[in-house]
Amino acid sequence: MASHVPILAVQPDDHHRADAKTRNSAAINGLPTRDSNIQPAMAPAADDTVRVRAPAQKIPSALRLPLVALTSLSLSSILYSGVSGFAGPELAAVSRDLTSAWHIGAMVLWKLSELSIAWYACYDYLDLAYLTLLNNVPHYFLLNTFYGIDFFATIIPLLIDIVTIALPFWLFRTLNHGHDTSGPRTDNQRVAQDKGTQYLTALFGSSIYSLVVYGSFVTWLPVYIVLHFDGVRSLEKAHTTAIWTLVGLFAPLGYAATQFVFVPAIGSHGNPGITDSAVAPFDTVQSGFVATILHNFRLDSTVFTRRAEILAKRTAILAACSFLNTFVRTYFTIEGTELVGSLGWAGVWAAAAGLTGVAYAWVGNE
Repeated sequence: MASHVPILAVQPDDHHRADAKTRNSAAINGLPTRDSNIQPAMAPAADDTVRVRAPAQKIPSALRLPLVALTSLSLSSILYSGVSGFAGPELAAVSRDLTSAWHIGAMVLWKLSELSIAWYACYDYLDLAYLTLLNNVPHYFLLNTFYGIDFFATIIPLLIDIVTIALPFWLFRTLNHGHDTSGPRTDNQRVAQDKGTQYLTALFGSSIYSLVVYGSFVTWLPVYIVLHFDGVRSLEKAHTTAIWTLVGLFAPLGYAATQFVFVPAIGSHGNPGITDSAVAPFDTVQSGFVATILHNFRLDSTVFTRRAEILAKRTAILAACSFLNTFVRTYFTIEGTELVGSLGWAGVWAAAAGLTGVAYAWVGNE
């Protein structure tokens, strides 16, 4: 089956013989062939290991995560204090009172948990910038759409959320393989980092987010919001916003989803990039009927590629984080929100994230 992306790690010279093309592509992408000892595609490659920036290498490894946490919390405190006069009053008008000691402790613990998970998940600063954008937009979109909070009063805290988690990781960690543009690039990286491919995939992702939110707006969501969110000021935007407006508004979400899910999967080391019997051999004579059916539908282990593994993991992480972060920020910070209401609002964005990941799997032919 051909990929839905025009080329995914194929040799540019079509005059090469098929076996030469297979060997060359496998060598580029770190894949096994019948006459090679290259590591299997599903095994973690050396380039997938996280590298530390040169200045940070002098710091003991045990101190790097605490320094990341300290930098992030300090930046957050400084930046939020600096914009409190502009965005603070509007946000405070719809927020719960979170000034008690246990509230502050819980927020710090939540922040530390986010940083620790991101650190041990081996994400780079671009991963975290895009994931933070995808996770926090639902909260601020709710405030702007239904509570009438000014656009700039929501965009500034969103930018602070992104900077305070991405900057510390930029200081202590280099880019992962899919994002790395320094040095020679594999065919997979060239495809994944091609701007035309990224923009089209981003538009596709933005359209999926828009369809999910718009479909909710025109069916069940306005009534649901009224029933489970006290203090809602207006439903006008939910009723009047056109789907094309949402596509443009969610363009950053589509691009972020592309960078977080699609690019690392397509540009990963040890990525097959082609459907080739020499790369994943299958004996139709010796295999049973069930095994053949599973192979033809790409459900067996031999065709669950490194790309599919990364797509599945990152889609699951994106959907889970979108749900959890949206629920926590909605239920625990906005005054008058009910548990059921927060769960429903979080579910909209988790569904959008999951469907986007499935769509990207289709684009990547996984």
